[in-house]
Amino acid sequence: MHNRKPLPPSMEDQDDWPIEQGRPWWLRLLALFGALGFVMLGVNSLLPALEQPSPRPMPDQRNRSIT
Repeated sequence: MHNRKPLPPSMEDQDDWPIEQGRPWWLRLLALFGALGFVMLGVNSLLPALEQPSPRPMPDQRNRSIT
């Protein structure tokens, strides 16, 4: 392939800043769902550590032998 030099900008285009188009709306929505899913995975993995321990069950009185 031939190396082509870029064309020099015209004088009237030098004062204009390039316009940032951004991402399409569907790609932003997909990124939002991905971020929310990542946060939910983190929250669900931390929930068992944050729960209070359940109280120990009392010994069953029916299993004791009467002496």
